[in-house]
Amino acid sequence: MKKDNIQDERIVSQKRKIGSDAFGIVFYGLLISILIQQYMFDAPFSQYAAEFILFMVSAIYVVGRNIIVGNNLFSNSFKGQKMVVINSVVCGLTIAVITTTFNTMNYGYEKMGGASLIAITAFITFFCGALTSFIGFEILYILNKKRQKQIDDMYNDSDE
Repeated sequence: MKKDNIQDERIVSQKRKIGSDAFGIVFYGLLISILIQQYMFDAPFSQYAAEFILFMVSAIYVVGRNIIVGNNLFSNSFKGQKMVVINSVVCGLTIAVITTTFNTMNYGYEKMGGASLIAITAFITFFCGALTSFIGFEILYILNKKRQKQIDDMYNDSDE
């Protein structure tokens, strides 16, 4: 008979936590690398394409895997669509701040048209970013709720 090594739950949990933290560091490092190369160095897409592809694949994997296994992506502290709206507004605001800041740094205050045109550009960027984010989060919300219902139905059917 083969002897299996028994591992302490605390050690296994700590190893998983360390791996999770390392993934977070690499994930956000890729995002920062993409933003710096795109806006600060004005690099062509081909220069940071590998980082972008890895970032997108890992983001899709994490979200998809959580939906498949049935983890609830949206907290239950807010009812209904509130979390989708909050996430959309935060994403839109983040996109507007980052793009407005980097565009002003790259093109200059005068070339951007002054404060009024910068504000209008920031508002349009915010609106487009929030709308696009809302569509994406809404799709995730619907898929997540559908999977949660499937799991609930599966456990409710087995109880009867």
